[in-house]
Amino acid sequence: MKTLFHIHSLNTEHPSVVMSQHNFNAPNPALPDMLRALNPDVEIFTSVDHLEENDVFMHKNIIFETIKHFKNVDGYITDQIFTDNHHHIDSMFVNELSKLIGDRHFIIGPSFSKIPYFRQSQILDELIEYDVSGVMFDIRHIDFNNYSELQPLAKLKIHAKKRIEIIPVVSSEEKRDELTKSIPFDMVYIHP
Repeated sequence: MKTLFHIHSLNTEHPSVVMSQHNFNAPNPALPDMLRALNPDVEIFTSVDHLEENDVFMHKNIIFETIKHFKNVDGYITDQIFTDNHHHIDSMFVNELSKLIGDRHFIIGPSFSKIPYFRQSQILDELIEYDVSGVMFDIRHIDFNNYSELQPLAKLKIHAKKRIEIIPVVSSEEKRDELTKSIPFDMVYIHP
């Protein structure tokens, strides 16, 4: 199992990291390149979100330019592809992102878990069509002993099969271990 660790600094001993600010905005632009130079073996995923921009046109262009800027990363993560209160995706935008990202990993961030339960499988299928590598599912605030709270995640994992990676977001290594005793995952993201 691969564990991704949230960081926004150069001090890491982890083999796989997600670089972003705590609110999931894109990191300081110098950090991914500096981390790659200091530790070439680290697998680096970076958020490309810019939550402060409200203008849709500008927002999309900021994300495009951020992806172009971060050349030394293994994958890109964004939450900002949803429309209509997380009921739909902006298909044209996702298609353009997929083309721009190419053969690197394209991951949808933790807001995927805000999609209404009855739409999650359909949206997952749409994302697979655009070569999305994985989707994060935020479970930091649920009780792992309450199986009804874990049920949407388990059903999504079953639906995904091996077509796309489902990446649960947990708050600690202890929570990761507790989760994987109930439901096995190939990848987990730790974001305190």
